[in-house]
Amino acid sequence: MAWLEIFSLLHFIGLAWGLGGATAAAIISAKAEKNPEISPAVMKIIPAMSELIWLGLILLILSGIGMSFLIEWPVNKQMLLVKHVLVAWIVIIGVIIGINAKRMHALAPKPKEKPSAQFLAAKKLLKAFSIINLILWYVVAVMSAFL
Repeated sequence: MAWLEIFSLLHFIGLAWGLGGATAAAIISAKAEKNPEISPAVMKIIPAMSELIWLGLILLILSGIGMSFLIEWPVNKQMLLVKHVLVAWIVIIGVIIGINAKRMHALAPKPKEKPSAQFLAAKKLLKAFSIINLILWYVVAVMSAFL
């Protein structure tokens, strides 16, 4: 029984790191959008936050697999399947965000330079996918409360 508690704790930690990291990244990115002077600092902070989000996601997935072998009470399998599909989308969109962030970083304008159309398109795409992923994180968190 102790393994179930350990996996459950790791699951909650993974959710906290992933959801908390995604939320903090969204708030900090929104601040940088409104205040361009802090953008260089944000560009330095976001990679560490991204690592926290990925670590949380990996912890969630691994602990979820462990818990699935140990849970003895009835589980709504349809809701669990939907949750797993949403987590898969979080992973897929997270990869797209990572690729696009690297592209955006490479296209970033130098100081006092005007942003290129490619940079602005990459920035818009990154923002859209980040919002979608943040929403998915919250949906998974709410679903976790009912499983």
